[in-house]
Amino acid sequence: MNQTFAPLEHIARRPMARLRLQQLAALSGAKKNRGESATTDERLDMGLAAYDFGHFSFEEALCFVTVMLASEANDRMQEVYEREFSKRFEAIRKKHGLGPNEFWAAGEGPEENQVLGDAFDAACDRVELEVLQEHADRLGHPLLREAADLLATDRAEFMRRREGGRQSLFGPFKE
Repeated sequence: MNQTFAPLEHIARRPMARLRLQQLAALSGAKKNRGESATTDERLDMGLAAYDFGHFSFEEALCFVTVMLASEANDRMQEVYEREFSKRFEAIRKKHGLGPNEFWAAGEGPEENQVLGDAFDAACDRVELEVLQEHADRLGHPLLREAADLLATDRAEFMRRREGGRQSLFGPFKE
């Protein structure tokens, strides 16, 4: 699209988004009447259509999208843990006298456990980015592409904006 009109692209998508949102709501209602649940992709489509129609800000849509993709990301993180980290963590615990179901509190324990924990956190960050990028590539939606780019280049800003969306949608955490 011409750079002059790029800022207006979201307005051009609104009529199509309204129709798409109505179609998705009808499909969701029909599934619900049959006792079925919407798939992750269907919920993701609904959220993206709501964003395109103007019901969600970027931050709210960012929160929504990450919630929708969290299950897939968590499943992959668990696979990475089992494949690359579980035996190494177990060996460290055993070496320092902890049983199979004993763990150090966050920030405690030997340095080698901290280093391995940091490596696992980095692996989880990569998985989260991979999942977001795969959906951005598959669906080609501008919000998903922007979110993946932001996560890849500035994780702190991504987290800040996602938290802003979470607070807008759900309010502050209650203590």
